[in-house]
Amino acid sequence: CQKHIALGRFMHECCKIVELDDGRIVAYMGDDENDQCLYKFVGNEKHNLKNGTLYVANIEQGKWIPLDFNDSPILQEHFSDQTDVLIHCRKAAELLGGTGLDRPEDIEVDPFTGDVIIALTNNKPKGNYHGSLLKIKEQDGKHNALNFQSETLISGGSETGFSCPDNLWFDRAGTLWFTSDISGYHMNTVGP
Repeated sequence: CQKHIALGRFMHECCKIVELDDGRIVAYMGDDENDQCLYKFVGNEKHNLKNGTLYVANIEQGKWIPLDFNDSPILQEHFSDQTDVLIHCRKAAELLGGTGLDRPEDIEVDPFTGDVIIALTNNKPKGNYHGSLLKIKEQDGKHNALNFQSETLISGGSETGFSCPDNLWFDRAGTLWFTSDISGYHMNTVGP
């Protein structure tokens, strides 16, 4: 067992690994809590999760923002060094404009298109009881790109027949399967 400090400290729900053509690793991660962010780590060296850059997604701008102490006056103002940034990842992401999402949980990559699919389970305090699936299309299909386009792939609710998406999986034909994550005490109820 090994700690991967460069991936940041937050409530990791999953970590979807993608290998670039040059052997470097990209890791997509969600912070499973209301109004928390989506992150991406891009390694500097082949098959290495120790050295690289951690980014937070700004969905509105379609940008991956680096959580890099050395290049950010805002982070230098609030933290003592890069380790401090990684330990207080949520605060750093907030300061840099990371988009708070509806409990980002599992993440998968479409094997045919390369699109990144994120399960946003729900956000009951904001009235989102059913969640949705978010799709990110990286610029030029490159997983180490710093720009992307995003859209809601599908929203949960009575119209679509599902609620609270969680675990995702693509089969060999490219069909996306997912499970639901809903607490028993919320079954067959509307609202809180």
